[in-house]
Amino acid sequence: MNSTAVLIAVAYGVVTVIGVGIFLVLWHSTTASKEIDAERFAHREKAWLVIVACLLLGLLFATIFFTPYGESAPPGSQVVNVEARQFAFVLDKRAIRAGEPVEFRLRAADVNHGFGVYTGDDEFILQAQVVPDYETTVVHTFDEPGTYKILCLEYCGLNHHSMVGQFEVIP
Repeated sequence: MNSTAVLIAVAYGVVTVIGVGIFLVLWHSTTASKEIDAERFAHREKAWLVIVACLLLGLLFATIFFTPYGESAPPGSQVVNVEARQFAFVLDKRAIRAGEPVEFRLRAADVNHGFGVYTGDDEFILQAQVVPDYETTVVHTFDEPGTYKILCLEYCGLNHHSMVGQFEVIP
């Protein structure tokens, strides 16, 4: 597991522990039967709203910098144009150089498709949605040479299961 995945797992773990703690405190405070003070209850409700909003914003800021979207390829990068159509991926390049960013420019000729890239060992690398009349761009740097598979991750018709492509990453 890489350091980004560990950081995200730790952040969600901390939030889970805090959430369980809050649940236990609330559960304990509601087991005693006593008269409800509506004004105090409204004040606590606002305080909990602020606490939850701050926790969610904290999670957002802790993880947003690790999202792979919005990345643009530097000038001179490899560009691969991909057309997804029932039931094939048509790539204008089948060989990509390892260690250099590649920009996939994805278009659909007919219906919605998913563009999922996997290693030869079926390890998931990246995915993007491909829709008609729109160009989707995704940037990735492949470090390991080898054969990579492309699978359609969006049901696109009766022969969807056979929609498989591939490309080579060369040293």
